[in-house]
Amino acid sequence: MVINTKKVNNSKLAEGKYYWFNIIKILELDNNNNYYVLEDPFGYKVLMPSENYKDYDLKPGEKVLCRVDKINCSGKMFVEPEHPYYKEGQTYYFKYIESKERFNFFDQKEHIIIVSDVFNNKWEVKTKPENFTINSDEVECFVEKIKKGKLFLRKVNDNTTSQMIKLGQYEEFVIVDEKTDPENNRQYYILEDKDHNKHLLQKKHYYKYRLKTGQKIKCRFDKLSIKGYYYLEPVHPYYEIGKKYNFPLVRIDKLVFSNNINHYSVVVEDLFGDEVFIDWGESIDDLNIEAEQVECLVKDFHRGKPVLQIIL
Repeated sequence: MVINTKKVNNSKLAEGKYYWFNIIKILELDNNNNYYVLEDPFGYKVLMPSENYKDYDLKPGEKVLCRVDKINCSGKMFVEPEHPYYKEGQTYYFKYIESKERFNFFDQKEHIIIVSDVFNNKWEVKTKPENFTINSDEVECFVEKIKKGKLFLRKVNDNTTSQMIKLGQYEEFVIVDEKTDPENNRQYYILEDKDHNKHLLQKKHYYKYRLKTGQKIKCRFDKLSIKGYYYLEPVHPYYEIGKKYNFPLVRIDKLVFSNNINHYSVVVEDLFGDEVFIDWGESIDDLNIEAEQVECLVKDFHRGKPVLQIIL
């Protein structure tokens, strides 16, 4: 079996945890894109776009507390510096600017409140029609998430989504249309539930499902996005959660991080011919690397691919 070894230029840190990074310098690359060069606790470098954090007053020679948002399958690390004023999960008063109506991606009317933060940046807050009129100079908002320096806010005591929806439940939908979002050029299936509410399903993850307009499909409500939409996961056409299947073993990826930590991923092939990565940890001593196939338990699905556990 082929073991594909790759050296990674940053340390193996834990996703979701906070670490102190040294700000080394500001680096200008092509097209006038500036980046902060950060040094992690083990002395290795990470690039972070400076444009997203122009209000943070970050300076070379100082330290900044960052959350490790993601480490992808190639070992690249993405970090989010702590906001100098706002914290996720907390409520704050924001200056009220205006209220407006518009039609969204589904051609449905939305009610939006515009607020500004302590740096005079403007943010949109979706709300219900009955909460659309603001008779105050301030609006109390809950900080749902901070991503790339952007605030994602929800008006306090305002739930804009259906109280009847429970995460993890399955429901039947009809594919009523296909559209391309002009903001990001992504292609989506437009799904409609029994109450005629519209939902998005990104096409690129489900091309091989052969979905068509007019088709009925069953999907699970996975989680609520920061934009107020639910992520949906359709029932897989072949695999079922809780069942075991044999998968061809393609290779083993070994990432060697700069702080001398190894991390292995077992790569198998599903029935569509797509590669599926299975995290294996820091050692493969208990894995038969000469096997042509491995038996796996289907634990879940994510973006059309099975989430697998190898059966030893």
